[in-house]
Amino acid sequence: MVSAGVENIRFDDVRSKHLLVALSGGADSVALLKLACMQRDELNLQITAAHLHHGIRGPQADEDAAFCRKLCASLEVSLIEERIDVPALAQARGQGLETAAREIRYDFLRRAKQQCGADLIALAHHLNDQAETILMHLLRGAGPEGACGMARISGDLYRPLLETPKAALMQFLEEAGIGWQEDATNQVSDNPRNALRLHVLPEIEKSYPSAAAAIVRYGRLARIESDCLERMTCDFLQAHLERGPYGQRLKLCGDAEEAILRRAIRKIAGRDLSAEKTDALVSLANQTRGKMEISGSLRVEKTPGYLYFLPAQPVYPEAVSLNVPGETLLGDVCRIIAEEGSFSLEEKDPCTEIFDACMLKNAVLRTRKDGDRIHPLDASGEKLLSDYLTDRKIDRPLREFLPLVACESRILWACGVGMSHEARIQPDTLRTVRLRINFITEE
Repeated sequence: MVSAGVENIRFDDVRSKHLLVALSGGADSVALLKLACMQRDELNLQITAAHLHHGIRGPQADEDAAFCRKLCASLEVSLIEERIDVPALAQARGQGLETAAREIRYDFLRRAKQQCGADLIALAHHLNDQAETILMHLLRGAGPEGACGMARISGDLYRPLLETPKAALMQFLEEAGIGWQEDATNQVSDNPRNALRLHVLPEIEKSYPSAAAAIVRYGRLARIESDCLERMTCDFLQAHLERGPYGQRLKLCGDAEEAILRRAIRKIAGRDLSAEKTDALVSLANQTRGKMEISGSLRVEKTPGYLYFLPAQPVYPEAVSLNVPGETLLGDVCRIIAEEGSFSLEEKDPCTEIFDACMLKNAVLRTRKDGDRIHPLDASGEKLLSDYLTDRKIDRPLREFLPLVACESRILWACGVGMSHEARIQPDTLRTVRLRINFITEE
């Protein structure tokens, strides 16, 4: 008979899986291991436990490890152990003890998972932990994603106790006659989570007795809405995000709600993007033109139709000789196929042009350089390539990687934009060449 409060804890969603249970020896992880073992045969679960001796609490840590060995032996569960001097490693890394301990613990759990071949790492985060997490995220100014709290399954992490109060887990262990180890550091409010646990939530629950459960319910509803918004954002990016050798650009058509735009920006720029920079990028997206540095590796530029996400220090491909006839590859930008023969001048594809073959002698395929000039087709004279591309309304970020067929500083073809007057077919042309460009990102 399972005690009240834990009777609804089921592991059906991981049926026939191999679970690695993170076992500290505290009440939460002990209850998790026991509950999993109770459903082991019914659900065909394979269970392994993992315990990290972190060297933080002296003799107490030795007692924790001994307790975990004894518990696993009684439950017929294999135990993977490792001992790491977390304080020394935190000092060597220049990290706070809490941050280092968390990172080291997860690194250990993933090594253990690989060692035993487990499918998921089962963690004992419960309802009170979830309420604390949501409150911490809200107090930091997190958006809907942070308000969701922890997910039941996230990557290789499995948290089946998120809607179970800690008191119910302790009652279950007491009724089952199973002991656990107490961590005295949990009673010291020397970090934000402990402060919330020991002082803030108890004060809130004096006025709102079910506050923790209500906060978790709010997080669950926020996750439902956040997941919906996530799907809408993915659809928006699928329709509006383009990738090229210049980086990425987001097409802005005025049909994106700010909530979707904010998520899209964070997905492109990285989820570590600060709230301040996210706000600044949303503002930039609503301007006609502008620029913004995001980091040492990323900058953003706004043009009338797009928001460009560009490398701070772009790498341009080396110029290559144009093969006529044949194929010429310009880095990861494009390839040009050159064919000799007689061709119709009626073709209107901007990615295909027909040239006087003699004008392509010694031509190269490259990106732009200072001083490049072009004599536009049917124009009265030449002009700077930069002015020509501006007249043709080519966005500045695209100009940097626009493939060019050139002879020294003379541009014969700004690929996909226009060819030069001097390279056109004339009445006395003896040989013609058709150049067809395939942009690699389009392939």
